[in-house]
Amino acid sequence: SHYFIQSNLRYSAMSGQKRLVVLGATGATGQLLIQQAVQRNYLVTALVRTPSKITFQDKNLTVEVCNIFDKAQLQPHVDTADVIMSCLGFPLAWSNPVPHFLTVAQNLSECMKESGKRRVIFMHSWYTDPASHAQASFLIRYIFLLLARQTLAGMRLSEKFLETTDHLDYTCVLPAELTDDPVTDQEFLTNDTDSIVPGCPSRISRAD
Repeated sequence: SHYFIQSNLRYSAMSGQKRLVVLGATGATGQLLIQQAVQRNYLVTALVRTPSKITFQDKNLTVEVCNIFDKAQLQPHVDTADVIMSCLGFPLAWSNPVPHFLTVAQNLSECMKESGKRRVIFMHSWYTDPASHAQASFLIRYIFLLLARQTLAGMRLSEKFLETTDHLDYTCVLPAELTDDPVTDQEFLTNDTDSIVPGCPSRISRAD
């Protein structure tokens, strides 16, 4: 497995059944996250725009309509959360960094500061740091990085913002190319100082 974790981790293990709030729950990764979370006995609240996109049902899953760009709507869900996870994705942009990653990070930061909550996890992508682009292969550099440049730049803006906070225990997971393969028994290797995990393949199952 190949992914980089950027973290400001001052967090101790939780005990008992905990409440997980998920943003981006209707996407491919978010759908897998909520299913795996309820299987692990989390009480999951999925914040969505279109509830009908989630067909999975479980006694531990609640689906709520929420405009995550509206702090007044977001705050009550943050108040009840033990952990918040974002798997948000947005349409590609061509001229400017996608602004929504930063907006959501700022909204969550303010809401979490208000409620005294700390733990938040963001699913981003490898190569958000421009300094890592030189390590990319030819195909990644001239296809993926060109197409996703403004998405990666938007993610990076939110990461730089998170680095300025002192009230969050945050983690940014920066996986390699995600596949739709099932869960594997592969060992997870991480690197919290660079965007590349040496010796690992360039793909990882999103189910992992």
